[in-house]
Amino acid sequence: MSHTRCLLLSPTQFELEALVSGLSEQGLERVVLEKCGFGPVAAAAQTSLLIARHQPEMVLLAGIAGSLDPSCVVGNAYEFYRVRSYGIGVGDGAQFQSADQIGWNQLEGESDSNSNVVGDVISRSNESPNNDCQFKTSGELLSVCAASASPAEATVKKRLCPDAIAEDMEGFAVAAACIMNNVPWVIVRGISNLAGDRVKSNWQTDDALQKAAEHVSRILAK
Repeated sequence: MSHTRCLLLSPTQFELEALVSGLSEQGLERVVLEKCGFGPVAAAAQTSLLIARHQPEMVLLAGIAGSLDPSCVVGNAYEFYRVRSYGIGVGDGAQFQSADQIGWNQLEGESDSNSNVVGDVISRSNESPNNDCQFKTSGELLSVCAASASPAEATVKKRLCPDAIAEDMEGFAVAAACIMNNVPWVIVRGISNLAGDRVKSNWQTDDALQKAAEHVSRILAK
């Protein structure tokens, strides 16, 4: 058994500190706290590096995200079981076509098997959300290369990816790194704002991170 029970990641120091402030010392036993970096490129590279360094039994990514759907309420937090990549492919806006749509996998895997193949969507194996739990959702987390700058941009993404209910930048990258390293992953996102709303005075970041910390605490207590 590896020494590190959980590698707890957040994109930024601000998110990490807010989460840790809501967790008990007992809950953090054998938990390594690290930043994975901002955006998909840094998150994928840093997560792979940290997994190799710490050999965790699981990786838990937590932080804030923007809502793409009324079912994803600002100020609440959700655990996601499916994460979809957006922005890797061809075109932009309404003309965007994903890697899957143009016939490519983002990662081909081993030549003699389908292991570690990564397409547009990554799902947690053999698991489905318990709809009785307020924190769990069957909706997809949409991992983008650039966050929506306007409600119109968010609307286009929702139209192209109708199952997506929230937008982040690191979830798919962290999940892909975990697949490559055969490590279980969990993603918890506190919903700080409506995707495309760049007026920070409208955001509920503190409430979102508090709710995220509550659910992270439940996961670590198991």
